[in-house]
Amino acid sequence: MKFVDLKIRNKLALVMILFALAVISLLSALYYIQFKEALKERVFLQLSSVKQLKVSQVRQRIEALAFDFLSNQAFEEQPDNVGVLIAEGVISQDTVISVYPLLFPEVIGSVVIQDLTPHDPKGQITLGLFKREANRVRFGIFRPNIQSILMERTGLGETGESYLVGEDMTMRSSSRFFPERRPTDIVVKSRGVINALDGEEGYGLISDYRGVTVFSAYERLDVSNLTWVILSEIDEQEALFPLKSLRTNLIIVLGIILIFVFIVSYELSRQLVKPVLITEEQLRKMSKGIFESTFDVVKREDEIGQMFSALERLIAALKQTVVFANEIGSGNFEARYDLLSSEDKLGAALMGMKERLQAYQVSEKRLKLENQRSLISGEEKERQRLSQELHDGLGPMLTILKIKVESSTIQADEKKELMRLFDETLGEMRKISNNLMPSVLRDFGAGEAIRNLVKQIGQDRLQVHYQYDPNVKISIPTNISIALYRVAQEAVNNVLKHARASVLNISLTEFTDRVSLYIQDNGQGFDPENVTLGNGLRNMRERINVENGIFELTSDSKGSVIEVEIPLV
Repeated sequence: MKFVDLKIRNKLALVMILFALAVISLLSALYYIQFKEALKERVFLQLSSVKQLKVSQVRQRIEALAFDFLSNQAFEEQPDNVGVLIAEGVISQDTVISVYPLLFPEVIGSVVIQDLTPHDPKGQITLGLFKREANRVRFGIFRPNIQSILMERTGLGETGESYLVGEDMTMRSSSRFFPERRPTDIVVKSRGVINALDGEEGYGLISDYRGVTVFSAYERLDVSNLTWVILSEIDEQEALFPLKSLRTNLIIVLGIILIFVFIVSYELSRQLVKPVLITEEQLRKMSKGIFESTFDVVKREDEIGQMFSALERLIAALKQTVVFANEIGSGNFEARYDLLSSEDKLGAALMGMKERLQAYQVSEKRLKLENQRSLISGEEKERQRLSQELHDGLGPMLTILKIKVESSTIQADEKKELMRLFDETLGEMRKISNNLMPSVLRDFGAGEAIRNLVKQIGQDRLQVHYQYDPNVKISIPTNISIALYRVAQEAVNNVLKHARASVLNISLTEFTDRVSLYIQDNGQGFDPENVTLGNGLRNMRERINVENGIFELTSDSKGSVIEVEIPLV
């Protein structure tokens, strides 16, 4: 699986673990290196101290021998720990005594020391001490107890040793690693010996005569004409053994820290990623159109708190947008929407849609009113045409027919019956013609037309009180008069058919800027919301709406009231 395919929680935890691993490894490496350097410095310091002590002891031992020799003290009087006397005497020229070649010194009065170790059968440290007195030389061949000084390994551990090397780069003291071999058979050409013979004093990590890497402190030892190199060394493996323990401890600590970092990283990443997952879940629901907040916001001042606050504001803004969209969708164009900012494109789009819907609604209302006016106008024209046809066409024909019947020779009883039928037919025709379009409505307006309508109602069926307050200063348009008359006509018809009322009050009042119609009865009333009286109420409302008027209807068990008001300007 690729890194990019991991979940963000695993990515974060992995990055934190890798970062912690890098930091801890770097710090451990630096600490290890510093400790190693400090350990090396301590080892070199310790070796230098041991070497300096050995140099001092060896020098004192040899100088003590030279002093005693100058003092003419007998060697046999020396303590056993000083060394062993091999031979002594006087010589007058170069000679060999007991396999040791003795050189006749040129300097008179001083002690000359000669290294006779290479000629010793056992390879033990052997020195020749010479003092020239005129033409003869007093000598002594001596094995000083220097090996015991070098074999003291205090401060050198298990693999450490101090040893001497001659100018010929062979050992003078015995090797603790090769005790059975003659020291002079062991060649030592290490960097320490070379540097010391060149007059340098110091220390370093070198390869010794065994080919083993060791810490070495070296120095050239000059006593009289005797030149040796003294070295104090310890194996690198032993000297740096604490590093192995430290390395093991560092690995253990690193493992423990990594386990701790692993646990903390995953828990911390879980806590850090949790808000992101909550946000992702909320955004996923919002993508489905669900704008309800489903998370508990913890008030905090960091970036996560700011993210939750921004998400809350987004949800609130979307809710406001949804409510506003629903309001304008249901036709409530009075709904208000506050833009979130100058860059709120969605809100601006909704406001533009609202304005376009408002314009469309106004246009639709205007077209609807125009259509209603056209329908009503057409209906009234058709009523007027039918009324005119009945009055001018059918009426004269019935009148002529009635005259012919009167002048006919049929029996009197039959003629009387026919005349009665003619009168009823003419009366009904005039009533129909008047209902279709009363001539008084065209000639005198709604006030007189309603008065004429009221007169046609028999007072025995319904007691009607009509009040008409005309205003001579105004002239009511024909279309408004027709609308008022049709409302009164429909209301009277409904009262007669359904109200079971005994009293009907009608008033028409003409004002300067409006005309008002009031109709009230004391009938049984009805529920305006559940009325099933046909299209009468709807037609009345439409007629008044077409004229931009107000139509109000109230009804209860005490009766019904219709109030109409139409502006004249």
